[in-house]
Amino acid sequence: MAWKKVNVSVGKQKITADMNGAELEMPNVKNLGETINIDGKPYKVSSFEVDERDDRLKIKLAMASTNKEKSDDKPNEGRD
Repeated sequence: MAWKKVNVSVGKQKITADMNGAELEMPNVKNLGETINIDGKPYKVSSFEVDERDDRLKIKLAMASTNKEKSDDKPNEGRD
């Protein structure tokens, strides 16, 4: 997956950031909450760290699984 530019809203601030899957890099902001709005959609912040060299936030987003397997409600162990 490649990095892409996204629009992030944190409180009343609007910031351009870089996103690659569940990773987000953006300039440091003071009031980062538990959720962040990216391109109009809310995402939960799983964790973050500040890169003090560049004063940028490196954020890990809690992403829902995109795996859409169907369950047949049968156990897999012991099947022949």
